[in-house]
Amino acid sequence: MCGICGIFHYRGNTTADGAVLRRMTDVITHRGPDDTGMHVDGPVGIGMRRLSVIDLSTGHQPIYSEDRSLVIVCNGEIYNYRNLRAALKGRRFTTSGDIEPLLHLYHDHGDAMPEKLRGMFAIALWDASRRRLLLARDRLGQKPLYYADTGDTIVFGSEIKAILQHPLIRREVDPDTLHHYLSLNYVPAPLTMLRGIRQLGPGEMLTCDAGGARVRAYWDLHFQAENGVSEDEWARRVRDKLDEATRVRLVSDVPFGAFLSGGVDSSAVVACMAGAMNEPVKTFAIDFEEKSFSEAAHAARVAALYHTDHRVNTATIDVVDMLDALVWYADDPLADSSMIPVYLVSRFAREHVTMVLTGDGGDEAFAGYPTYNAWFVREMYRRVPAWVRHGIVRRVVNALPVSTDKVSFDFKARRFVSGAELDGEDAHFWWRAILSEAAKRDLYTSAFRERVSSTPTSELYREHFRRSGSDDPLSRMLYADTRFYLPADMLTKVDRMSMANALEARSPFLDHELMELAARIPSAVKFRDRRKKYILKKALEPLLPRDILERRKAGFNVPVGAWLHGALGQRARAVLAPDRLSASGFFRPEAVRTLLDEHHERRVDHSFAIWGLLCFQLWYERFVAADTVTPPREVAERWNLHYPAAGTA
Repeated sequence: MCGICGIFHYRGNTTADGAVLRRMTDVITHRGPDDTGMHVDGPVGIGMRRLSVIDLSTGHQPIYSEDRSLVIVCNGEIYNYRNLRAALKGRRFTTSGDIEPLLHLYHDHGDAMPEKLRGMFAIALWDASRRRLLLARDRLGQKPLYYADTGDTIVFGSEIKAILQHPLIRREVDPDTLHHYLSLNYVPAPLTMLRGIRQLGPGEMLTCDAGGARVRAYWDLHFQAENGVSEDEWARRVRDKLDEATRVRLVSDVPFGAFLSGGVDSSAVVACMAGAMNEPVKTFAIDFEEKSFSEAAHAARVAALYHTDHRVNTATIDVVDMLDALVWYADDPLADSSMIPVYLVSRFAREHVTMVLTGDGGDEAFAGYPTYNAWFVREMYRRVPAWVRHGIVRRVVNALPVSTDKVSFDFKARRFVSGAELDGEDAHFWWRAILSEAAKRDLYTSAFRERVSSTPTSELYREHFRRSGSDDPLSRMLYADTRFYLPADMLTKVDRMSMANALEARSPFLDHELMELAARIPSAVKFRDRRKKYILKKALEPLLPRDILERRKAGFNVPVGAWLHGALGQRARAVLAPDRLSASGFFRPEAVRTLLDEHHERRVDHSFAIWGLLCFQLWYERFVAADTVTPPREVAERWNLHYPAAGTA
């Protein structure tokens, strides 16, 4: 696991600046504190930071072809590298790791090289003989890759903060991205919050030479049901492929373990690990003092079942002190509050191991979210007479007292009733949305409102529904969530918070072969009788007890709503104060104050919206409004970064 970055002046005679590349590399030290490497030659400069997991002694990057005409750096892990090396008969290798085979694959297959890989990766390959740069991102988007094209120069990096070290790059908020962020609390590819910087999407590659940069997709997920297969056979195939996907992810030259929440997905991964290992699995869990948010008992039950070496850390969270560091590590604005427990469990696990397996991706592969049930319940609900829905039901739901419990009943009821009145696919978006189009525009200053396009955020979801190539409602939802929500929110959160602690996170459910298998399972089997993860749970019956398989999905949430009634609320009022909002110019202070007041008075739960505004404002002040992009003091001290570290506000 690493961080990569680079510069390519593809037009003109400009030479890459090694000092700039050094700054770009240093600012992502947290992604790879074990080693650093750079290649600078004429118009190109490529840098990397390495977290050593495989091939500790000879895995230094960049890695060169024998004639040094090809140079590669890679962030991630290639799980099928041993098979690749074995197939490359007669080739000379100078390392024993997973990256060098990619040079030979490129020599043999050119731009088809990424299609041969099974893993998570962000790759930069310089072909000196053709004066050509290739960038590629893994199929599911586990590893990030950003780039800026100035018209004659490509600047790229694993994180935006690396790109911002280059003097050619401007720092200006993209109005449309901010508009979409306020509905999502995350930024989807290819957008970023900064105009002129883009993300390479999951399963995409970029090539650049004197003719310019071109982006194309090399992979997509196709939902084509394979009929005529029995449930028992599907369950066997799923279990076998999950076992295999887990086993190939256990290759490591450093200590490793697993995150264990006690949910179906993380429990399944631990069960598969236990079956493939000769020693106890090291498992890590986080507990909370707020008991409605605690899953420690469920994790302990699975740990006891598989005799794991289980460690639990009861989090005493001072989110106010953590906030500036979280915003820095998140890079682009990210306001998924579950990044807090992911950060905490990553920091805890890193005290004992360098790599962990996780359960990410199981919900998208096997239909695990409550929104899938809601979509079908909505069809029945809409058969109720309109006067009952709009009068009695809405009045009762709106009268429910506001709760700060974990995904409380009043929150779910209000969200379902409002979304159920929308067209089906808009409803699926709305059940995930934070702010409506009208609510966002009410927040904007008149000047900023004029800069925002009229495209609603729901259109981003609709576009993914259209791309799905399926008429099946569940398949369309799963495609949109896998290609849009999963990489932009869930995987971004896991990558940034684990890498903030120099911890590698691997997930068997994100194996593209397992995803493709799941996409071939007919919806009537995968989601039989509207039961979430039906076929996955059937596959896991030999491994996990019924009470674990059937327990209600909880999610990895934290009580932000309750925290906003305490010290976090005071911090939010300070950061979202009228003078600071006026200085940035995006939001009307009086509209933001209304959100804060209504939440404080427990009239409306605005916790998601306030958290999103708070994270954005802190991000803006550090990444855009500041004279230079520098880390908070605690980050600079932790990673020994030689910056004039900014304090906290």
